[in-house]
Amino acid sequence: MVITMKKELQFNIAQKLLSLREENHLTQNELSKQLEINRATYSNYEASRVEIPISTLNKIANFYHVNIDYILGLDKRQKINSQKGINFQTLADNLKQFMKENNLKIESLAIDANTTISTIWAYLHNKETIRTTYLYLICKNNNLSVDQLLERIIL
Repeated sequence: MVITMKKELQFNIAQKLLSLREENHLTQNELSKQLEINRATYSNYEASRVEIPISTLNKIANFYHVNIDYILGLDKRQKINSQKGINFQTLADNLKQFMKENNLKIESLAIDANTTISTIWAYLHNKETIRTTYLYLICKNNNLSVDQLLERIIL
C-alpha cells in the first residue's frame, strides 16, 4: 500500500509539474537552469521516477508562485505570494505544537506516515530532513497544510 501511495503521489506531483511548466511555456532545460538543478534530475521528477525532496518542491513552488499544497494535491488553491525558504526546525516545532494541541503521541504520526517511530523522532528533533511522502501523509491524514507547517502561508 505504501509503495502504491508513494507512486501515486509521485505521479500526481509529476502531472502538476508538467502542467505548470507547459502553462508557463518552458522547456525542462530552461526550468532546470532557473531552479539551478540538473535537467536530468528535473526530468526524473516530471517522469515520476524519483521522489522530489521538499526543499526542491519549495523552490518550484516559489518559482511558479503557487503553494506546495497545490502541487501535492492537498489544496485546489494555486496562487500565493510566498518566496520563503524552508526552515526544518520551524516544521518540527509546528508538528510538535500540533501534537501537543491534539494530545497526539509520536506513534500517531508514525502510523499516519506509515513509517517508524524513530524516523518521526528524527524529523521532530531535526536530525533528518523529512521525506516529502511522509510529510504529505501526515498532512493528508490530519487535515493539515504543508505550507502552513512550513510557515510559507499563515491561515
